[in-house]
Amino acid sequence: MMLFDKILKHRDAIAISMVFCSGPLNYGIRDGLGVAPNSAIFTLIFMFGGIFLALPYRDLNKLYRNDTPLTFLALVYLVVTLLYMFVYVKEYYFPITVKIYDCIVIGITLYFLFYLSTVKAKSLRFNFLRFSIFISFIGCLGLLAYAVLNPDFVLGQRLAISFKGDSEMDSMGNPHIFGRGAFFGIISALIYLKYETKSIYRNLTYLSLLAFLAVLVLSQAMSSIMAGFGAIAFFVWHNSSFLGIIKGARKLLTKWYVWVILIALIGKGIDVFRKNEAIIELGYNVIERRVEKLVNTIFASEDENDITAEEVVTDESAEGRVVTLKIVKESLIENFEEGWYHKIFFGHGYFALYVDVPIVEVFHSYGLAGLSIFLVFFISMIIYSWREMKNPQTIISEWTAYGFVYFFIFTFTNGLIMDYNRWTFFIMVCRFMPPAIKYVTQLKVSKA
Repeated sequence: MMLFDKILKHRDAIAISMVFCSGPLNYGIRDGLGVAPNSAIFTLIFMFGGIFLALPYRDLNKLYRNDTPLTFLALVYLVVTLLYMFVYVKEYYFPITVKIYDCIVIGITLYFLFYLSTVKAKSLRFNFLRFSIFISFIGCLGLLAYAVLNPDFVLGQRLAISFKGDSEMDSMGNPHIFGRGAFFGIISALIYLKYETKSIYRNLTYLSLLAFLAVLVLSQAMSSIMAGFGAIAFFVWHNSSFLGIIKGARKLLTKWYVWVILIALIGKGIDVFRKNEAIIELGYNVIERRVEKLVNTIFASEDENDITAEEVVTDESAEGRVVTLKIVKESLIENFEEGWYHKIFFGHGYFALYVDVPIVEVFHSYGLAGLSIFLVFFISMIIYSWREMKNPQTIISEWTAYGFVYFFIFTFTNGLIMDYNRWTFFIMVCRFMPPAIKYVTQLKVSKA
């Protein structure tokens, strides 16, 4: 009964943590252990079930909101999506499942907006960070254990749990899921270390941070790696000075046990290298080949006679993205040449092409009109997040600001524009970014 009372007390922190940090845990239970059904329905219930279960236990007569334009801008874009969905659809037939998925995404987004309006920012604080670290750590630890116990795993291979299925994609799994879980674990740990003073909790957090960094790197999800180290760089930039880093390093190197640990690690590293030289070389070759594929995909020779088909080494995911971007370019040129200016301004219609680059998909489907609406919303989130990094008002708003780095990167790299991970986080930005008037007031007070 006491456990239920604690869960009930921290229901909001647990529920929101599950939305953003439970991806690795979900797929570990579902595809790693095989003790849960392999279905999208289970995934949605696992990630979002908490926010539905937590809603009844609150006073719905009291709602919270921020005086920023972000929520309005988000709703405007979602309304535009619905209008295109039912009014301006591309001429060709596309699966009805696409429309159903987007309707589910919009439904979850709107519900999440309502749910967060019942959550007070001050009720999250440390509890939210602790649950985020714990959930992310369990998921990442499970992935590392899966790799250690998997006899087919080779150092240098992308670290992910294989999906249950017969396709090549199922056998590979999706490393972005685990990269995302590691990313949110990293920013949760960094912010927690910033405020936590108890050494036992700090040491445990450092341990979890090592696991997050290991999974982030081993997953080889390049967008997640860029976002992870980008968020770390921003955090260091805003929370320390160069002189402070020098002093910290000097203080650390004066500790005798630090040198003992360093010497032990170096010695162990040399020993591991000698015993596993062949395996490490194989891992290096795998990574080198992945980089070679990506480079050849982007900078492939336009002269087909220069290289034979057997000599071309490409990354299939990146190659597919390059092909669709070429289609978008050709469509834009054709619109100018044929005088189809309405397609330039209003786009080619709802889900006209899966580009795998969200911001380009917006332009191709919704044209300059839809892109302008999205950019106003997106740039506004950038401004508010950057401002919050420089001068955080609450723990949850600071966490949201650094978390936005992930979706900033992914907006220009890969994924769908209508995705429940993306839009639930956008709603976090809308709900918890403090209004700019607070900063103006503080600035005036400090000058006085």
